[in-house]
Amino acid sequence: MAQILRLANGAAFAGGLNPAQWSALRYLADAVPEARTVTAFAHYHATTSGTASQTVAALVRKGLVDRLPELGDRRRNRLELTSAGHELLQDDPLGSIAAAIAAQLPEVQEALAHGLEVTLRTLVRPEDGQD
Repeated sequence: MAQILRLANGAAFAGGLNPAQWSALRYLADAVPEARTVTAFAHYHATTSGTASQTVAALVRKGLVDRLPELGDRRRNRLELTSAGHELLQDDPLGSIAAAIAAQLPEVQEALAHGLEVTLRTLVRPEDGQD
């Protein structure tokens, strides 16, 4: 696991983006249109709206994301990847890890997905004093 994390960390600052910016690009590429907002990204990324807004603003400045006003609510913006954003995602630094997982047998992929989901839920579980 440590070696996989080292590889992922080493690739995290690729293409002129930082890890949060890569995460935002991935999120926007996969999210349904209604969830392509700064607030939804902040919730997904477990960060503040301010931090998420700064990440999105950097992607807008780089020409990778467009802010489109929502019909009926001009205060709210929907975020869309530009063609440059889609193109950059083709060189996603986590692509090699995803490809290595995709090459595994389906039952191995399912077991890995389940194990990682349980691990993530354990790590992000709120500390409420209950076991």
